[in-house]
Amino acid sequence: MDTFFSQNLQFLRKSLEGKVSQEKMADELDIKKSTLSSYESGRAEPRYADLLRLATYFKVSVDDLLTKDLAKPQPSSPLPKDRLRILATTVNAENEDNIELVSVKAVAGYTQGFADLDYVSQLPTFHVPFLSKQRKYRVFAVQGDSMPPLKEGSLVFAEYIDNWEKVKDGTICVVVTKDEGVVLKEVHNYLAKKNVLILRSTNELYAPYPILGEEILELWRFVGYYANTFPA
Repeated sequence: MDTFFSQNLQFLRKSLEGKVSQEKMADELDIKKSTLSSYESGRAEPRYADLLRLATYFKVSVDDLLTKDLAKPQPSSPLPKDRLRILATTVNAENEDNIELVSVKAVAGYTQGFADLDYVSQLPTFHVPFLSKQRKYRVFAVQGDSMPPLKEGSLVFAEYIDNWEKVKDGTICVVVTKDEGVVLKEVHNYLAKKNVLILRSTNELYAPYPILGEEILELWRFVGYYANTFPA
């Protein structure tokens, strides 16, 4: 899929006060100059960790950096500014994204530490070779019995969602909220029109309930799970 990434990167760097060189910017971001050069020329696809660094550096969202021609005047975003978040993440010695594990014990503190790099860097990490290196994944421990056939303690692999409004109705997501904490639910998306998500459980004993946009901290799309017992 074609993106505006390489031309946006050139435009944003050259728009900086003092016309920052590739070498200086690469040094500030802890990215190799050759890597930054290949990104600007379109010869290489960016790693997710580098995308996050660049988006933070230029104070734009990852979605805008990839999909919008930032050299053109942009209409105001329908999302509140506090909805455009940058993910705290960790990388290995090869500058590849880690998959962090949020265990049952860690879930309780996740809503306070999710944006704190010191907190995230203390989570256990690992790699799964068949998952895309161009996307960011995290693993969360399932709590409760609201999403059968998943049982409490099952580990859910989830992909980070940058643009919440594009989430399709019926998508299973890990939803991180200020009050509810970390929950796994089927989401129905009314953010664009009503600033709300409706969260549904697969266990019919639990009624659907709404979450306002400003209560959401993170969204992660379900991609798989691990359990040490066979599901009923």
